[in-house]
Amino acid sequence: MKVSIKAMEKSDVKAVVDGWNRSLIYDQVNEKRFQDIILGDPNYEKNSCLVAAIDNEIVGFISVIAREGISGADNRGTVYQKDYGYIKGLFVSDQFVGKGIASRLLDKGFEYLKSKDKSIVKVLEYTGKYFFPGVDTRYERALKFFESKGFVRKNTINDVDLEIENFEPNDYHKNAIVRAGKIGVNVVDYDPSMLDKMRSFVEKLDEGLRKSWFPKGWEEWFQNNRGKVVALKDNEIVGWASFGVSDDIGWFGPTAVISDMRGNGIGSWLLLESVMHMKNGGAKRVIASWANTPFYIANGWKICRQYIVFEKKIIE
Repeated sequence: MKVSIKAMEKSDVKAVVDGWNRSLIYDQVNEKRFQDIILGDPNYEKNSCLVAAIDNEIVGFISVIAREGISGADNRGTVYQKDYGYIKGLFVSDQFVGKGIASRLLDKGFEYLKSKDKSIVKVLEYTGKYFFPGVDTRYERALKFFESKGFVRKNTINDVDLEIENFEPNDYHKNAIVRAGKIGVNVVDYDPSMLDKMRSFVEKLDEGLRKSWFPKGWEEWFQNNRGKVVALKDNEIVGWASFGVSDDIGWFGPTAVISDMRGNGIGSWLLLESVMHMKNGGAKRVIASWANTPFYIANGWKICRQYIVFEKKIIE
């Protein structure tokens, strides 16, 4: 059995997606989404995305990513992330598991990241375009594989959800509105006329949030009023949330409140307003990924999925 490892070509995408969906059963993708997250990542380079093939049949895949310098091509990198490279996805077809293919793909990924002067590899916690924030705990074989390769578990990340078909605000939500109102806050739909106020709000966020959520060119998304609500105090934006609906599923986040205004119910009101918009838009269930779990639990949400974040030093 001769296995060849090569850079993925655009013509390989369909076969890779088919293999992905057979192997990563909890993370189904279509070609459009795959190309957006892999090829559409500003930090993508051809040699960072590899396939394993046997007799021209693709049987494995790895995508790694490295930001050049600190900010990277997406301008989302921060100083504390400068040594990090990331594994965005890895699979080997079931019938070829245990043949050393995953190890070879991983080694090639390490070679690429070392060539970019990255000394630490994370799976995942990548703040650019990503499929998932870590390894789903249901992929037991993948968890064991990374541990066998010297990766250590750094933390757990949760997705949370809320059934909203029959949702109505409860006393917790109503109290949040009252508390925010007492300090002169009101939550309203975002309007493009507020763009200058949004710029001022963004400047008040810490560097990590600014880089992750408001990279270069972010203003373009705020030229319309779709899927955004803001909290106003003294006619200035002090909080913001984004949301969207796809079929009957709502997606919430990101969201932020400036630090000196937190603890006043503003975040809960932004969340509630977004949920009501999504309910009116036909969503029956809402999901927030990579969640600040205690905040959502207090608002009645539940953990629906868990991921393990792995890390390994590849250069001492």
